[in-house]
Amino acid sequence: MPKLESLSDEELLLLVSENQDGAFHLLYERYKAALLVYAVKRVGEDAGEDLVQDVFIRTWNNRYSIDYQDDFKAYLFTALRRRIIDYFAKENNAQGYLEDLRTYASEFAFDEADEQIRTQSFRDSIFKVLHRYGPQYQAILKLRLQGYSNPEIATLLGLSEKTVRNQYSSTLKIIRSNFSSFLLFLFF
Repeated sequence: MPKLESLSDEELLLLVSENQDGAFHLLYERYKAALLVYAVKRVGEDAGEDLVQDVFIRTWNNRYSIDYQDDFKAYLFTALRRRIIDYFAKENNAQGYLEDLRTYASEFAFDEADEQIRTQSFRDSIFKVLHRYGPQYQAILKLRLQGYSNPEIATLLGLSEKTVRNQYSSTLKIIRSNFSSFLLFLFF
């Protein structure tokens, strides 16, 4: 059998469909840099890396059902372009949501002491839920709430910045799944 490096994309994709992750890794290495350049120019380094990783993860997870139409490179760039569009749509919605929140908060201001009690109670509830997921999730959230950035948290906890970013994202998903959007809207 020839070396994987000498195989075409089509031949590697056949091996991928047979669950040969070495072939997929080679495709990843073959196209990662070009996809990163494309993504970073449009959304910045952190988001670009995440979106490229997401495209490859989705490609691997759907390796049996994806139709590459004889051009894997075109498939990857199309998938990445769609993820970038989704990213911008989500960012625009988030900005609109924050503006609505500011308007709502200015119209319905709470007594400061009452607000502090509600906020602390809500944070306690969040940390009680996070207790099930381990102390690292709690530590990352506490530091974020204190205003630390991902690089600072990574240094303080002895983790990589990517681990902090991924675990913070997971923490937000856990919180969203356990608390209504309205409560999050009021307290964060």
